[in-house]
Amino acid sequence: MWNTFPVHLLLVFGVVSIQRCVGLTKPTSVKLIDNGYTGVVIAIHHEEPESEKLIDEIKAMVTNASSYLYGATRRRAYFKEVMILIPDTWGDKAEYESPRNSTFEGADVIIAAMNPRYPPEPGTPSEPYTKHYEGCGKRAGNIHITSEFLVHPETTYYYGDKGRIFVHEWAHYRWGLFDEYPNRFDDPSADLEYFYYSDTSEIFEPIRCTRGYETHNLVYRGEGYWYPCNGDETDGYEDGCVSIPSVEQDNVTASILSGELSIDKIVDFCDDDDHNEEAPNKHNRLCDGKSAWTVMNNHEDFKDEHNPPRVIDDVTPEFILARVKEIRVVLVLDSSGSMDTSGRIGKLSSTSQEFLLNIAVDGSSVGIVDFDSSGKRLSGMTLIDFQETREELASKIPTTAGGGTCIGSGLNMALEILSENDQSPAGGLIVLVTDGDDNDVCLEMTELSRQSLVTQSVVVDAVAFSNDADDKLISLTESTGGKFYLQTDDPGSTGLHDAYVGTMVSGVKEGDRRIEIHRDLSYYAVDDSKSYSVFIDETIGNKTTFEFSYSVDSTSDVLDIRVTSPSGENFTSDYPGYTEDEQFKTIYVNFETAEPGPWSFRVTNLHYSGHDVFSNVYTYPSQNGVDPIIATSELSGSVTDFANGEELTALAEVRQGFYPVIRAVVYATIERPPDGAGKTYPPVELRLLDNGAGADITKDDGIYSRWFTNYTGIGYYGIKINIESNEETMILDGSSPIPYSYTLASADPEELLKGNLPTIDGTPIYIRGMPIPEPQGSSAPNFTRVISGGSSQVPETPEGWLPGDDIFAPSKITDLVVTSAHFQNGTVALEFTAPGDDLDSGSASYYIIRMSGSTTELRNNYSSIAPIPDAQIIQGNTSSCGEFGTRELFVISVAVPTNQTVVSYAFAVHAVDESENEGEMSNLAQATLRAYIPPPMTDDPITTVPATEASEALPVVAIVVMCFVPLLMVGVIVGCLFANKHQDSPENKSEMKHTNTAKENIYTIDNVHMQSEQVIPTPSQYDPLGSIPEREEYCFSNPV
Repeated sequence: MWNTFPVHLLLVFGVVSIQRCVGLTKPTSVKLIDNGYTGVVIAIHHEEPESEKLIDEIKAMVTNASSYLYGATRRRAYFKEVMILIPDTWGDKAEYESPRNSTFEGADVIIAAMNPRYPPEPGTPSEPYTKHYEGCGKRAGNIHITSEFLVHPETTYYYGDKGRIFVHEWAHYRWGLFDEYPNRFDDPSADLEYFYYSDTSEIFEPIRCTRGYETHNLVYRGEGYWYPCNGDETDGYEDGCVSIPSVEQDNVTASILSGELSIDKIVDFCDDDDHNEEAPNKHNRLCDGKSAWTVMNNHEDFKDEHNPPRVIDDVTPEFILARVKEIRVVLVLDSSGSMDTSGRIGKLSSTSQEFLLNIAVDGSSVGIVDFDSSGKRLSGMTLIDFQETREELASKIPTTAGGGTCIGSGLNMALEILSENDQSPAGGLIVLVTDGDDNDVCLEMTELSRQSLVTQSVVVDAVAFSNDADDKLISLTESTGGKFYLQTDDPGSTGLHDAYVGTMVSGVKEGDRRIEIHRDLSYYAVDDSKSYSVFIDETIGNKTTFEFSYSVDSTSDVLDIRVTSPSGENFTSDYPGYTEDEQFKTIYVNFETAEPGPWSFRVTNLHYSGHDVFSNVYTYPSQNGVDPIIATSELSGSVTDFANGEELTALAEVRQGFYPVIRAVVYATIERPPDGAGKTYPPVELRLLDNGAGADITKDDGIYSRWFTNYTGIGYYGIKINIESNEETMILDGSSPIPYSYTLASADPEELLKGNLPTIDGTPIYIRGMPIPEPQGSSAPNFTRVISGGSSQVPETPEGWLPGDDIFAPSKITDLVVTSAHFQNGTVALEFTAPGDDLDSGSASYYIIRMSGSTTELRNNYSSIAPIPDAQIIQGNTSSCGEFGTRELFVISVAVPTNQTVVSYAFAVHAVDESENEGEMSNLAQATLRAYIPPPMTDDPITTVPATEASEALPVVAIVVMCFVPLLMVGVIVGCLFANKHQDSPENKSEMKHTNTAKENIYTIDNVHMQSEQVIPTPSQYDPLGSIPEREEYCFSNPV
């Protein structure tokens, strides 16, 4: 046993008042009362060096953000109280307060150096980003800001005021808004096209909200050179053309989500008056074309006239500096009579002893209370230091049960223990385990206890031991900021173990964290033998333990254990690291450093009767400077309103440091309650996916999700997550973009034309329109991980519903894209990910596809528009639907008027299942067919020599001008007269060819917007100071 393994603790639990935001079981203390946000937590990573400047920059950012937010929300919100959580690696100071419920893992904003963003060079301030778990209107995971970004003096110049940036990210995080500009980082399904054809104005417009910006339309040629785009708003622009706003703006004030935060005039969120619902961006795709203001007003912060506009003279935030402290836990264990059924008291006893012997980390303090009709103190707060201390505490765990149930008496006793020796209970954690309802005389006491725990900032994690447990447990955990777990009587249920592990995960540095790679509770018949395998990857393996607990008494051997290493060496009872603790009925096989690779073990029952065996393999990071692969999990809510159609979403994130681990195999096992007639149901297994469809928001971001639909009735649903790698699993690194919502830099377009690219410390920063590499990474090592997803309660089922009833429609399709559109042939190719029969499970029965010449008409009158007939579908079968996750392709024939050179159509689709349950209308996808795609223009590169080279080039320029300009003017005039005459007809326009097109006049897109398949020269193809690739000569006027 590795009971003395040192760890650095980062945790204090507790809360002044916790509010459960829309979505996610991850608690947050943020709330908006009387227009002021309180409970905001900004946590500094423990590897950040101690810096007063960093704290000052955080304060300055939030102070500026508060006034900016107050104006942007039209006097409805500002930041009133913000906690800055100081790591324990910094020195302690008298002004540092208790962190209450705050931890780095649970913070709303984290300040950490490693941000996997472009550019990856060390010391360069990479952009802030927000990590989304769920869709429109749902709270995100957190905001990540680097210390380099905060303290570097040049970031404000290119990104805008840091307070404005914070409000931009807060809109992502708090209200579930998405970017209104094309963003390949955040939306990998979107193509790099920056214009769309507006069927309202019948011109090509930039993708942004709102219209009306004064812009320069430029294209990046590589090697630091920008040029004016060829084309115009009627025919469109050459491929790669991007609209870059001028520094000075007179006609716009929105939108904060359009990313132009360095422009002083941008102070508003788009509302219904100025929102551009046509623009094909991620916000419109996921929010059904609703404006940011509309989504915000449906959020609990503002819904039903909450927090109406109010004049507030001073919106300066109050800052609380808090420093993390040690873990303090009190176990409150139910020993009432109902615990004597189905072996519950035995499971509680053995698992609680396992917590004290092996899970509780050194340096933490633990107290013990048991309760039946009254609470009993078994141990005060005791520092976990030596093995003898652990064994003494474990011996005090109750092993017998009897009496009534009074939860409040146990909670009150725990509060007394946390308050002993003049200690404040604030920051303490109670783990409550119970299987029953309160006796009537205790109902009031338990409610008063809950109120006292909230007031005194104590967190309660609760374990419902079976579905008979008191349903007030959910309210208790939600109001105190705790988590909820389910332990059933099923042989494989490990909810209590999961809860105990959870107490020692949050707040412990990842480099010191216990990592579980196997967890199983199974029944072994006489002579039964079971074999298992696990992977110990290179990021872990330090102090590895194979642990086996049994539940029977015996004077002879109970189990035969054989563990086999990757090199084939067997470890049995004669191995020095093999020990058996007969008092606590546990066998351990310990390895100081485990060999990386595939391990296996076999367990055989030697006892004369059948019994349960709990097997657990856990280890620690390898301590070689490599971040371990970490898995975390959340649910969409601790209460699921199934009766009113609310979905339960299981989510898991897999990462190494802050780098996503993609294409892993992730399964959720869901325990289900009995139905109304008492019939029991086995757990179901559900694969979670990171494919950007169904419940998943963004593909390849390392966040895996799936909706659960196999309900059995009222009760608790517990979820366990198993993760393993395969040959496709990758770890994305800083050499490529990572798909999160992030802040864009801006640049003066006139400076770009001069060759003055924005750089910070000599490193170029990304400006929209520059080429973006495909996601890159390294192959992940073979690994396995096991974590708990927590539990969710279903308090009510739909009226008349029975298990197995088909009430779920296919999920909404959110990734409909036009992949090609052909003007000459009059065809459009559509692709999307197949939904399921029940949300994102199974396969639907058929599709209905509709189209219109107007995006507005299609969005507003979708159901009244006739479906596209089969005769118009050249490829694809609407009556043959693939399994969820497969890609569907349809090629549609469309009309191309002979008198037009540009024609646009909008498409949408939905699926229907065998019970005629109809899914929602998909996102809209626009196909723009063009007879003519302007090729790149032929400006002489010398005219845009970078400023650093301009002085050297001046004599050459003078000679060129003096010698060739007169001849050039004559040639241009003659050429233009001829070219204009030749190009007047649409027929001649459509016949134009240019050497850079991959397919003639085929206009393709990825997501909701068209992009020509013309190839933009890369730096290797285009020499800005040398030759220009051949292309047809033509005349043009420079667009602005």
